[in-house]
Amino acid sequence: QIDSHTTNNPDHPLSDVLRHAIYRERATETVTDAMRAILLEIAGYTTQVFEFIGGEHTAKNVMITATKVKRHRSDKEQEEWLQERRRRLIELAQLYGVKRQRLAMLMGESIVSGGGNDSKTATRNLSGMAPL
Repeated sequence: QIDSHTTNNPDHPLSDVLRHAIYRERATETVTDAMRAILLEIAGYTTQVFEFIGGEHTAKNVMITATKVKRHRSDKEQEEWLQERRRRLIELAQLYGVKRQRLAMLMGESIVSGGGNDSKTATRNLSGMAPL
């Protein structure tokens, strides 16, 4: 998705970076992991992303850890927090031209603006499963 996004938008702020295959590959991995971390946070987890094996052993050496937590917020504070995480997820997806993301789809979370991430929509998805 990032390839066609930068090709179709030569004035994009990241076009000079993403036109190089090595940077595009690294950016894709980074954005994907960042989106996964945000989605896990939306699902009620705290997340950490870190290198777990030195780069000399493998190119893909990032691990995302997630711990389910009980948040101590009022309903209003929780809703505001969720809306902020969703806004950031959508902005990241828009910046890189990502229109589909598997974990988001499984959770019933939209990554496009105006996708309907309200509390009712976010509790169901195409398979009828509850979010993670």
